[in-house]
Amino acid sequence: MEVNSWQEFLRGDENAFSELYRSYFNELFAYGLKIGFNEEACKDAIQDVFYKIYVSRNQLNHIRNIESYLLHCLKNRLFDIHNLETKIDHIDYNDIITENESSVVEKIIEKETKLLLKDKIKQSLKILPPKQRRIIYYHYQLNLSFDEIAALLNMQPEAVKKSTYRGLQKMRENQQLKNPLFSFLLAYF
Repeated sequence: MEVNSWQEFLRGDENAFSELYRSYFNELFAYGLKIGFNEEACKDAIQDVFYKIYVSRNQLNHIRNIESYLLHCLKNRLFDIHNLETKIDHIDYNDIITENESSVVEKIIEKETKLLLKDKIKQSLKILPPKQRRIIYYHYQLNLSFDEIAALLNMQPEAVKKSTYRGLQKMRENQQLKNPLFSFLLAYF
């Protein structure tokens, strides 16, 4: 019956159009719900599809499977509606550029600050005797415990602690490191 209604509609029969609408509405509505759209969006999309078919019936003589065609049109219309509803109305590109520039500048400053402090730490390490330098390297760079360092260097753990403390003290006293965050920054070295 739907095939006959389709052919009659293409020939200009208004009643056939109403018959097609009644015949396919429930199927199209169920399909729209099944693919995840709400009832109102499904109803609106079905109305849009049938309106488009009505106004362009002269170009639809090539359609043989009306059911498949309607389902395809409905799916496309639902996704068009979804895209329109979720589209961002206005993007201020100047804000995005300024925001990105600010974060880039902050990152450059942060990187330069770390490099500067790293250089200062390296310079301060040079004033230490080699053994003390090695202990600080093992502790802060390799995250070895005092016991592990003591085992590596054939020392007592207490001696390693004292050597670390004295080495850090010498580095703090060095004119190049007057930064209160020195101990924290050693972890980045």
